[in-house]
Amino acid sequence: MGCNTSKENVQPVAEEGKEDVKNGDIPKSATSNPADTEPDKVINDTEKESANVTDKEKEEAAAVRIQAAFRGHQTRKSMKGAETTSQKGTRSEESDPSKAQLEEEFRADDVDLCNAATKIQASFRGHMSRKEQAITSAVKAAEDVIEDAASKIKEKVDDAASELQGIDLSDPDLHKAATKIQASFRGHKVRQEVTISGTENKN
Repeated sequence: MGCNTSKENVQPVAEEGKEDVKNGDIPKSATSNPADTEPDKVINDTEKESANVTDKEKEEAAAVRIQAAFRGHQTRKSMKGAETTSQKGTRSEESDPSKAQLEEEFRADDVDLCNAATKIQASFRGHMSRKEQAITSAVKAAEDVIEDAASKIKEKVDDAASELQGIDLSDPDLHKAATKIQASFRGHKVRQEVTISGTENKN
């Protein structure tokens, strides 16, 4: 397959262009400058896109930008380490970058990077404060439950103590009643043991 560039196809177009110039007409292709109309369209498109961008998308874009910068830093660091090891013949241990190296990698005048970092820090601080509030509210609720239980137990103990204070321990009817209760409880326990041993023998 080849390009069809015969004289028959090319000449009519060239002649039309010459006739327009001779007549004093300027061809439409020369008058319409796409650069004149494009900036307005680009500005309108970017305004529409920025209006449609949500906070979550901004956070994701910020995170992607920081991650990309950090990956670039790690790649350059590993390449520099590979160069030094090839020169020395031994592998150097990777250490944390110094403050000067970080300042060199992440420039302070990079506004987008600073805004991204600020947004991530703010969202993390908000997450941590909400987490702390949830923990403190849970601890407070547990303390309230413990205080309620302690107050109820104290009330019951006080009631039992006041009832015991009113009992005359030298009363003979009291001794008879206590003996009767103990005897019935012992009989209950013996009958329970006999029932359990009878079922085991059947098995």
